[in-house]
Amino acid sequence: MKKNHSLIFLTGFSGSGKSTIGPLLANSLGYEFVDLDQAIEKHAGKAINRIFAEEGEPHFRDLELHFLTGLIHEKNLIISLGGGTLENDHSYELIKKSGTLVYLKLSVKTLARRLCNKTDRPLLKGDNDRKLSREEIEDKITTILAKRKFRYENASITVFTDVKRIGSTVEELTRKIERYVKKAPTFTKINTPST
Repeated sequence: MKKNHSLIFLTGFSGSGKSTIGPLLANSLGYEFVDLDQAIEKHAGKAINRIFAEEGEPHFRDLELHFLTGLIHEKNLIISLGGGTLENDHSYELIKKSGTLVYLKLSVKTLARRLCNKTDRPLLKGDNDRKLSREEIEDKITTILAKRKFRYENASITVFTDVKRIGSTVEELTRKIERYVKKAPTFTKINTPST
């Protein structure tokens, strides 16, 4: 399989703005947009946290891989990944082989501020669904980030989104992606038989 650089995977911790920035970025580039979590919820007929609670994380990661496998032959497509998609070795290898990985990076403090009132993030709950304090959320984010750090930071493009307005982030990403896709070897090259 040849790598398709116009297949863009947006990664980043939960709350990093993938679902907000993704459609705007797709519009700016003239690409299509898919939110992986939303596609899975629609297919399963239930929310991600219910899938986690009823069928477990391994089942959810299998669903992610199944959906990704169906998308990797597309081009001019932005796919917003779930925060933990890259933890699945198979999904990670598939993404690295088939497209361009873009990391939206935020500080732990900003992530905690954005996530402290969210109730639909299964990995950020305490025992028996107890609501965590801001400090506990920061600790949990730090622990999870440490696990994902290498794969997040191995992305082809990284953009810090802490203090920027969404419009500025989309502009910066558009520039970086256009430059990257233009410089990358073309994926449509057809091998002609040697004469």
